Formats: sequence, C-alpha cells, structure tokens
Amino acid sequence: KKDAFDTNKTNKEVIFDIHTTSSVSSSTDYARLTVELTGTDDPDDTSPFLVTYMSGATGLNDVKVGASFTTSSVADGEWHHYAFTFQNSGSSVQVKFYVDGACNDTVNTGSTVNYVSGNLVVGESYTGSLAEFKVWNTNLSDANFSHNSP
Repeated sequence: KKDAFDTNKTNKEVIFDIHTTSSVSSSTDYARLTVELTGTDDPDDTSPFLVTYMSGATGLNDVKVGASFTTSSVADGEWHHYAFTFQNSGSSVQVKFYVDGACNDTVNTGSTVNYVSGNLVVGESYTGSLAEFKVWNTNLSDANFSHNSP
C-alpha cells in the first residue's frame, strides 16, 4: 500500500532487497534480488519498477518492468499484489511481472543467472508497507497468481 512518493528525500525507494553477505558484486558467491520504485512520472518511462537480479557478474541490473504503469498506478492508496518471476531463458533471463493476479509484462533481458547459495541478508534498506512475502523454489504459472492475490 502506497499513498505517495516523497521525491524530496530520494529518487528511488527500495521495496525489497535480499543479497548474499559477499559485498563484491563481481565475486562468484555474490547474489542480489532488489525491487525498487522510482518516484518520477517521466512520460518516456514505461514503469516506476526497477529490478536487479544478479549472480556474480551475470544477470540484470536496474531493468524497468511493467507495461503502462505509472507512479500514480502504484501510489493510489490501495493494497495491491505484485509478483515477479525470474527464469533463465536461452542466454537471457525472462522476468514476468504480475499485478493483482494478472500478468502485466514479460521482459527478456540480461544474462543467465547461476545457482545461488550462501548466507542471505533480507531487508536492510526497506521502506513502505509489506503485508506478506512468499518465495517458491519453482516457477509458478499465470493461474497460480490469481489464487495468491487479494
């Protein structure tokens, strides 16, 4: 649930951040999944959502995901269910973005991500309201998201 963006404080807000304790992004044991929101409503931008999904030096960094989505769509004062899936697809990563149970966007970008292991840190930079967070170790189908949204 988000009521407004406060761009006087920052241009980006971290919604979710999980990473390994390795701080060097080029090391083989480094991994990170971050979801951020930009606070600008630039008409040339396709979405305020930015995702980073990295393993070592491979993956994707600050990729815009979301079709026809604006800061007003996010900051409407209502609860929404947002979900992302990440799957290696050929030599890139396929990212699917779901809003309230419906697939909003599919992006193929970056480079494939290897298996991630090690100690994980969750939520050091979190801002906002998060009611629930779930992780599955398998890729869900579109039908699964309609069962898990409000």
